[in-house]
Amino acid sequence: MSRFKQTGFGLIELMVALVLGLLVLGAAIAVFQSNLRTFNANDGQNRVQENARVAYELLSKDVRSTGSSACSAEASVLGADAMSTAFKAPLSGNGTELTTISADDISYRVKTASASSVQLVESGPAASDIFKVGDSVMVCNAAMTGFTKIASIAGQTVGFTTALEFDPAQTEYGDAASISIARFRSNRWHVKANSGATGNSLYVNRNGGGDQEVAEGVQSLALTYHQFANGNPNVYVAAPSNFEYVDAVRMRMPIRAVMPSKNPSESDVVNRNVASTASIRNRSL
Repeated sequence: MSRFKQTGFGLIELMVALVLGLLVLGAAIAVFQSNLRTFNANDGQNRVQENARVAYELLSKDVRSTGSSACSAEASVLGADAMSTAFKAPLSGNGTELTTISADDISYRVKTASASSVQLVESGPAASDIFKVGDSVMVCNAAMTGFTKIASIAGQTVGFTTALEFDPAQTEYGDAASISIARFRSNRWHVKANSGATGNSLYVNRNGGGDQEVAEGVQSLALTYHQFANGNPNVYVAAPSNFEYVDAVRMRMPIRAVMPSKNPSESDVVNRNVASTASIRNRSL
């Protein structure tokens, strides 16, 4: 029986294999780091874009709806209560914050009405699913508008804490088809510090409640206003002489996002500036 000589790898062969393995491993690490940087950069960009979209869409929606009514914009606002007074001057603010007043986007037709209660036309959804006791509401027809709060809900009938300044069913154009009820909406927009890594966020305060975070990373809110009359109609200014003549708002928001990880020599912060303009719908010429 013949014998075969058995041999292993030599030292030089092992060193060559080790070098080749290190080269492959180094290339794999370089590719991984490159992909990680690309992922982090895209993630930061996506966060900025998403927060910018949310901030712009929600803030612009409120600006466009400023002073909007559940009925005709020409309806007279009756009463000297706080809601009536606010609705007569539905936009206020300065260079860093603003407050918009309007009726809610969704209004509900009324079947029968008096100064102290209304009954909704539709049998569904239930009035108790739409409103709750204590809600501030607007009740109006084509001629008049009033504000009150809800005291009771029974079936589709909504009762008020205080009587309206007018009887919707007993005024000109007071037929049932012209009467509507909607929630009263007051939104204050501003930027303040958050508890996260981005430092600041855009917040909204709805109807005097607590601040709600809308868009993380908004560092500041710079507002300028276009005044179509009783001012310079060719420029946007931070302090208009009369908010009743403001028909558009320009918004500038620096937005920051923090990437989930980074290399030691790189920054984990992505900063972008967003600017947009929104026109007030019922004041547009």
